[in-house]
This record gives sequence, structure tokens and C-alpha cells, in this order.
Amino acid sequence: MKKLLGIVFLVAAAVVLYFGYIGWPSLDVNLWSLIPVGLFLYFTLENFLKKDYKASLMCLIIAFIIANAILDLLPISSSLVIGAGVLACVGLGYLFPDKDKKEGK
Repeated sequence: MKKLLGIVFLVAAAVVLYFGYIGWPSLDVNLWSLIPVGLFLYFTLENFLKKDYKASLMCLIIAFIIANAILDLLPISSSLVIGAGVLACVGLGYLFPDKDKKEGK
């Protein structure tokens, strides 16, 4: 995980240098409001690498809801995304059951 984080910071440094050379693109979005989206995407990746697919999906859904509210990516409501996310988590729960449960109990 530390190597991946190191690679991400190196790529970010290269992007900063590149855009510093050619100029920053014009964005009509407040970048501070995208920080929670980035955090939830990080948690999504972290949980996915731990093979906790339900937690990964929930973090991804939360990140999508925040990004959709800010950027208007798709014309769907947040309640529809939450409902689909709950159904997807139940489906993932049946496909990938928890391994720490005992078979005898």
C-alpha cells in the first residue's frame, strides 16, 4: 500500500510540473469540495485491496453521490443511487460471504 501511495504522489508531482509548464486548465468547480470524493475513492481502493467488497462498494457509492451533487454527472437522484447500492451490497453479500463466520454455528 505504501508503494502505491508513493507512486500516486510521484504521478501527482509530474502532473503539477506538466500543468505548471503549459498552464492550468480552466475549471468551473471548487476543488475543495472534491476532497471528500478523493478520500472516499481512497477508502474504496483500500477496502478493495483488503477484499472487503461490500465496504468498497459503499465508499464508491458515497463518492459518486457527492461527485454527482457537485458536478451533475448523471440526471439521477441520490435516493435512486442509495437504493441501487443497498441492493448491490446485498448481492455482493451473497456472492462473497464473510470468511470469518464459522460453518458450525
